[in-house]
Amino acid sequence: MDKYEVILEVVKTCNISKAAKNLNYSQSAISQAIKSFERDMGFPLFKRTNSGVMLLPNATSVIKSLKIIHQENQQLKQLSDTMTKSEIGTVRIGSFISFAMTYLPKILKDFKKQYPQIKFEIFTGNQQEIYQKLQQNEIDIAFTSMYGMEEFSCQVFLQDEFVVALPCDHPFNTENSIPINHIIDQNYILSGEKFDFEIGDIIHSLDLKPQYTFEIFDEMVALKLIESGFGISIFSKFFLNSIPNHVNIVIRPITEHYYRSLVIAKNPDVYSSAASDIFNRFSAIWLKNVIDNI
Repeated sequence: MDKYEVILEVVKTCNISKAAKNLNYSQSAISQAIKSFERDMGFPLFKRTNSGVMLLPNATSVIKSLKIIHQENQQLKQLSDTMTKSEIGTVRIGSFISFAMTYLPKILKDFKKQYPQIKFEIFTGNQQEIYQKLQQNEIDIAFTSMYGMEEFSCQVFLQDEFVVALPCDHPFNTENSIPINHIIDQNYILSGEKFDFEIGDIIHSLDLKPQYTFEIFDEMVALKLIESGFGISIFSKFFLNSIPNHVNIVIRPITEHYYRSLVIAKNPDVYSSAASDIFNRFSAIWLKNVIDNI
């Protein structure tokens, strides 16, 4: 029994029997709760009347404090439920855009069928932005590349191959695959994460220095420039599979075959809510089932 709730209900109804009925307690239990609280306070709160009970004038400030305490207790209970009960709460997701456009909506749709009360906040960004969000506890779970995520807990769900995107009239289109060192003789379009992450590691490890005439953050713009014949570039196959069909380019594998690992990442140094944990497990199983059947 919540003594604060009992006192507030008696104040609201001005009647012990009505309060008992509303709270599903006996009148005796309500009376005992009032007496117990009055003993704790050291003075009476109510005066009995023929029609019920009346709050004494000196108890008005006590009731104001009780309302605040009761409200805070309710908020604490909600916070506790959010962290410990898997069927409620909010999960904060970070994702690179291509995953958010392809698999994430399908995962969320299937997940919401089982857990309709769980809410989601979704952030999309590049590798560095996702890393910072995860490190600063601004997201609970990330769908991203493993690159630079060593300090986090990561589950690999896909080996994503890097490929070359070419204009439709490019001479390399007749080749089954393109050696990576041939890229240095071409106009390279630098886009997205540039040479800061996996692609950069590949290029730098081979001491290659591609000549680029365009440097663009937006990868879709880069693809349109490739379509128009301005150059070539390296993208992940996962990203290219997520783009609209109206981009008219040719894709060829790299002869040496380079990959990145796509992962579900979590920060092990912060407390994880029950909702976040169950979404993590659900996503891992969902991705394994889908990717194993591709």
